[in-house]
Amino acid sequence: MNEIPENKSIEVSTDYQNHSINMKFSENLTDDRERGYILSAAFFSFCAAQGLSKAELSNMVSTYYDQFLENR
Repeated sequence: MNEIPENKSIEVSTDYQNHSINMKFSENLTDDRERGYILSAAFFSFCAAQGLSKAELSNMVSTYYDQFLENR
C-alpha cells in the first residue's frame, strides 16, 4: 500500500537591505534534490500562471542567471 508522503514547507523572505532572498526549509526537507524540485516546480507553476511563454522564460534565464552565479 502506498503511503502519502509527509508535508514539507519552504518559507521565502526578502532582505532588501542586504539584497538577499532567504529560504527556511522545514526540518523534514533536507535533501537538496527534493528542495530543488519543489522550488523549480513552484517557479514554473508561477510562470505558467502569469502566462509566460517558454521563450520568455528562456530569455529571463539567459538574461539574469549569471547575476546569481556572481553572488554565490
